[in-house]
Amino acid sequence: MKHLTIYLLIAIACLGCKKSVTPQHEELGTSKSLTAANAISKSTSKKIFMHWMPWFETPDSRGAWGYHWKMNTQNPDVITNGKRQIAAYAYPKTGPYASGDPDIIEYQLLLMKYSGVDGVMIDWPGTRARYDYPDNLANANALISKLNALGLQFSIVHEDRNWDAGQTSGANGDFVYMQNNYFNQSNYLKVNNVPVVLNFGPITFHQPSEWDQILAGLNPKPKVIPLYGNTNQVGSNNAGGEFPWIYQDHPTVVNNYYAQAANFPISIGVVYPGFNSFYQAGGADGPTWQIAYNGTGTFSTLLDKALASSVGIIQFATWNDYGEGTMIEPTAEFGYGFLTIMQQKLGVSYGQHELELIYRLYQYRKQYRGNSGVQQQLNQVFSYFAAQQVSNAEGLLNSIGGGTTPPPTGTGITIKNKWLNTFLFEENGQVKYGTANTDARSKWVLEQVNGHTRIKNVSTNHYLNIEHLYSYAESSVVPDTFYSSYWVIEDYNGFKRIKSEWKNTYLNLENKSGFAQATAINATAESSQWTIN
Repeated sequence: MKHLTIYLLIAIACLGCKKSVTPQHEELGTSKSLTAANAISKSTSKKIFMHWMPWFETPDSRGAWGYHWKMNTQNPDVITNGKRQIAAYAYPKTGPYASGDPDIIEYQLLLMKYSGVDGVMIDWPGTRARYDYPDNLANANALISKLNALGLQFSIVHEDRNWDAGQTSGANGDFVYMQNNYFNQSNYLKVNNVPVVLNFGPITFHQPSEWDQILAGLNPKPKVIPLYGNTNQVGSNNAGGEFPWIYQDHPTVVNNYYAQAANFPISIGVVYPGFNSFYQAGGADGPTWQIAYNGTGTFSTLLDKALASSVGIIQFATWNDYGEGTMIEPTAEFGYGFLTIMQQKLGVSYGQHELELIYRLYQYRKQYRGNSGVQQQLNQVFSYFAAQQVSNAEGLLNSIGGGTTPPPTGTGITIKNKWLNTFLFEENGQVKYGTANTDARSKWVLEQVNGHTRIKNVSTNHYLNIEHLYSYAESSVVPDTFYSSYWVIEDYNGFKRIKSEWKNTYLNLENKSGFAQATAINATAESSQWTIN
């Protein structure tokens, strides 16, 4: 985030906190009046919240690319190898998006739900009419309006930095807005019927007397949860606990917090994937230190710590802060890796297959934009997902027209290797080879997209690609703008060679590893020659 607190080492001592027992799960405001959307079954009783940013814009949403996609040096209108130039080291699986886009909101919330998330903690700009704050507020409200349909809760993470010193009346207006628009909603996070508001600091207001003014007149008066070590700034009568964040002193701050978590009336742990900010490359002010991802190892370790701790709530930080490299949502670099770890460690019965189906729903929303008949079908797909009727959702997705229905077994083409006399097929997202050629998994369809050839599996509707540059070729969901799924079919001595447009490498079985691979290889190698029919 753009938070100045990221630079600061927050004092480890908890000042002005009274000791009490961490609230149990049933006290954390699970509303019985939510919609019939089924709750996801998990093995943990801790509340799982995802920290979400509302600040992304595109030309379709606001007439221009928002600052958080471009900062001061990047231009998303520049496209290289199918990807836009954005102010981030990771690339969203959907490509850069508008936070208020209803299709994006649907996609993101479904992914969260099927990863075990109970609610969203919204990085909230407040009500000040300055910079892009009004747009951020509108985007936050668009997300909130969809939460109840999925049985998800929410809480506000207040940015008091957006007010200047002395403007306590403006900050009070923020809380009055929350009271009038959020606190009365059945799915707002409450502890013992008291609304919970996190604060990213405080940054502007550092005296309890100021917070007395900010919270004046509110009924019920919410509990403010500042950053770790800052209760003395808010005042013990106003604060209800503290929460840790992402600091250069990793993981010391988090470890120290867990050692004291039982002292807080409301305790909120944190899980993040790493830290790799784009600020310097983007010509913007911000921290330059890093926390290594270690693949998904840092994320996995922090989740283990949070689950083993005494906290009642875990905040995952963050869903989509690309500027700081703390994104958890699916990306080209990490795939669904962070979400599948959540599924496994939280005891969720779903896996990557369900996440890929949700991505298909998003793709169809965009593919059939303006087609009211298909959009009505996709609304039903959403309802099936909300009710955890996954098989119904998948069946309806497969039936939607425009050539997206998987052809029955026996249609499509086969891709046979000259050297080994074997056929390519998909299994678990990997492209393998074998002697069978009648199963739908070994059938493929050649599609033309903007003058490029894509190769789609009949059984799964996945596309042959090398997106992650693994040692094997993939067959998975991938946007139709990604060059990793573009192939050139070349003629060679009566056979075909299949070249990646992205890396100019050729599909082959040279290593006989059980998987197809795409590498540089001589044209005379029969392992790179194919019969397609």
